[in-house]
Amino acid sequence: MDKSKQWMRYARFGLVLALAFGGGATLAWLGANGRLSYTEPRGNPSATANNLIPDVVTVAAAARTPAQDFAFTDGDGRALRLSEFKGKVVLVNLWATWCPPCVAEMPALDGLQGALGGPGFQVVAVSLDRGGAPQVKRWFERNHIGKLGVYTADASQFPGALLPTSVLLDAQGRIAWQGAGVRAWDGEQAQAAIRDVMGE
Repeated sequence: MDKSKQWMRYARFGLVLALAFGGGATLAWLGANGRLSYTEPRGNPSATANNLIPDVVTVAAAARTPAQDFAFTDGDGRALRLSEFKGKVVLVNLWATWCPPCVAEMPALDGLQGALGGPGFQVVAVSLDRGGAPQVKRWFERNHIGKLGVYTADASQFPGALLPTSVLLDAQGRIAWQGAGVRAWDGEQAQAAIRDVMGE
């Protein structure tokens, strides 16, 4: 076989591979409803601040269950447990800097902490990034997130968790609301629901 026929065969083989790869990627993307990340649940809004979900409907106090008392660290490397926040209403948010919906939600969470944060309420945004606190601190600085504390945890504590996931805890450490996807935390409806739990 001469060299020109051999190169033609290689070129055809390369073209078939490229078409197969491109077709497979397109089918996977269409089958995932256009999602670009497996951490993003179906129906999750696109990663823009204009599409944040406003609804937060809390569970009646009598039907609430205790939250998982998971371990995490603060920005100084101090070990914490969720139960240490008992006595105040807490919004726990599991997120990561590589997760587009999480990134879209951070300014709203920062605004919520600025509006309601204090002795009776705190946002605890826990990053599951492998880079830990240094990575989160750099990301906060670059994106002007100034009211949230830096918290990190080992992602293995949350197998199968969709990011972002938020859990609103009452002052007794019970789950008053939980959900996946970005929410308008700095909006009137979400803040009214949180104020109701704070007023119990």
